[in-house]
Amino acid sequence: MFSYKSGVSAFLAGLFHSYLIKRALLVAPKTLLGHWIKELSVVGLGEKIRDYSGANAKLRQYELQYVLKEGGVLLTTYDIVRNNSKAIRGDWYANGDGSEEEVLWHYTVLDEGHIIKNPKTQRAQSLFEIPSAHRIIISGTPIQNNLKELWALFHFCCPEILGDKDEFKIKYENAILRGNDKNASDREKHIGSMVAKELRERIKPFFLRRLKNEVFLQDDSTTNAKLSKKNEIIVWLKLTSCQRQLYEAFLNSDLVHSSIKGSPLAALTILKKICDHPLLLTKKAAEGVLEGMDTMLNREELSMVEEMAMNLANMTDHGDAPQVDLNVSCKISFILSLLENLIQEGHVVLVFSQTRKMLNLIQEALILEGYKFLRIDGTTKVSDREKIVKDFQEGAGAPIFLLTSQVGGLGLTLTKADRVIVVDPAWNPSTDNQSVDRAYRIGQTKDVLVYRLMTCGTVEEKIYKMQVFKGGLFRTATENKEQTRYFSQKDIQELFSLPEQGFDVSLTQQQLYEEHDQQQTMDDSLLNHMKFLESQGIAGVSHHSLLFSKTAVVPLVHESNEVQSKMGNRIVRSSTSGTSFERAVNGAAYALNPKDLKFTSRTYTPRTSPNEAKDSPENIEERIKRLSKTLADKVLVSKLPDRGDRIRKQIAELNQQICTISESPLDNSLERKEPEIIDVDDLTEGMQRILSV
Repeated sequence: MFSYKSGVSAFLAGLFHSYLIKRALLVAPKTLLGHWIKELSVVGLGEKIRDYSGANAKLRQYELQYVLKEGGVLLTTYDIVRNNSKAIRGDWYANGDGSEEEVLWHYTVLDEGHIIKNPKTQRAQSLFEIPSAHRIIISGTPIQNNLKELWALFHFCCPEILGDKDEFKIKYENAILRGNDKNASDREKHIGSMVAKELRERIKPFFLRRLKNEVFLQDDSTTNAKLSKKNEIIVWLKLTSCQRQLYEAFLNSDLVHSSIKGSPLAALTILKKICDHPLLLTKKAAEGVLEGMDTMLNREELSMVEEMAMNLANMTDHGDAPQVDLNVSCKISFILSLLENLIQEGHVVLVFSQTRKMLNLIQEALILEGYKFLRIDGTTKVSDREKIVKDFQEGAGAPIFLLTSQVGGLGLTLTKADRVIVVDPAWNPSTDNQSVDRAYRIGQTKDVLVYRLMTCGTVEEKIYKMQVFKGGLFRTATENKEQTRYFSQKDIQELFSLPEQGFDVSLTQQQLYEEHDQQQTMDDSLLNHMKFLESQGIAGVSHHSLLFSKTAVVPLVHESNEVQSKMGNRIVRSSTSGTSFERAVNGAAYALNPKDLKFTSRTYTPRTSPNEAKDSPENIEERIKRLSKTLADKVLVSKLPDRGDRIRKQIAELNQQICTISESPLDNSLERKEPEIIDVDDLTEGMQRILSV
């Protein structure tokens, strides 16, 4: 896999000029075809380019027939391939014998290839059906949500590398996913790290990854291009009183309760809209809010909120939204304060939002304040986009550029901007990253500061945690370093609950502050800007750029607990708590009968002398000290499912053992113990993990 269009263009040019290939198929989003035409022309392939992306079917057919007969590079889009896959396949299936000489396309190149991350879609299946001797995927985000997406890309390029989907899940995905959980045991973390290393080694010969800091020269003393700096911060905002009341009221509605049992997407969308601006609510959502208000107290305080909800609920489908004060949305209010500061200092700003409706509200606020701006969204024609981008990059006018993430976050170069505001977080972290990369890319000479806006205690905080968790998976699979585990999956699951700490505090912000505060270094300019942000009534700031900057320590498991698996040569360990036992996992000989309620552990002759026995008073006291130290960590204990009850029980049992040993005669302490009876129910979870390896 390659990372840059110029590199792939030069590679194809070498093959064509050496007469090693005759035909290449290049698939890309519509907005990127112009970039490819420029890159291919630079390396001398301009005359071989044929555009198969237009609306005229006859013209497309002519271009296709030309490439099939004379050779060349056929440029097209994913949607065109989906609708015309039979034509692009040619007659290979009917006349070819499957040899490389008979394959219609010598190379197939997919730009933004993560688009086929779901192999079940018609778009992906149509590309799989096109015969090609070699396949290349270009993607800055090969993993956006889960490891299955990485498998899908390799399955397209070289399917034999990672096996089928089920094999990949058993061999790699399950272990890595468990090991990346913050609450994973040391054994799970260790196995996850080892499996991730094995995955990286497996894909290494077929996976080329280059970072920006590997492209630029970083020596400030040279006159050559160097990498500018990028700082990304999370600005934690407090919901306005109106937003809080709407949020709480909607959580009390039947729409939320019913969605928990079915699909929660609709309810989550409404909660996200409340976090952005109440006027984004639809008529149905407003009716749900009104219904939820019936269960709330202090109705006198809800008069303004109820009036707004009623106005929204009484709107016709095409009616105008009621006009309200700009301060009803914490995001609009903060954006206006921030823009006033940035524009005065001469900065140029990109503002990204997930929806056009939110951009409309921001646009109205900018007009009221008298700001000049440009805008691109899904309704902007492709031909107009190029002109607008050129006006922004080369003109001396508007310092603000409004864009929707899905359209403006792909393929555009907007390096005139040095400030980026991401208004609302996306479920897919790569969406926000792509938006940031419009400004922080090749050609950027200024330092870039990114503001990611999040509301405290809301679904947005959960979305951010999910983004970080997904980012950890990506780095685990692609970077040769142990990653910090910030969150567990349980931290993300409760989406429809009111925050115990209220809407003015972000527990995520506090956690990241404790983790990275000592790392942060800021120059005077950035330090002063942080003071300005704190003066705007925000809940706090997190330095997103510091995520995964630390190298975590691979958990060590004592050798006495190791079990060598003869299947796959993997190390399997029993839990570090309780009595350990060793067993070679080797098929049916050691299989448990589920109907057996109990089993007897195997006895063995210890290699150590009685004075060095594991259950000596000294060893037991040492275990008690370790457990007591763990119990003293209030933050850790608060995150345990049982709030430390199991640890307390273990300490009590160990204390009882000391009393028993001290009261027993010496001769009895030296006698061999009877085989220990272990309840299978207590070991179900651990045994399932061992037997599944």
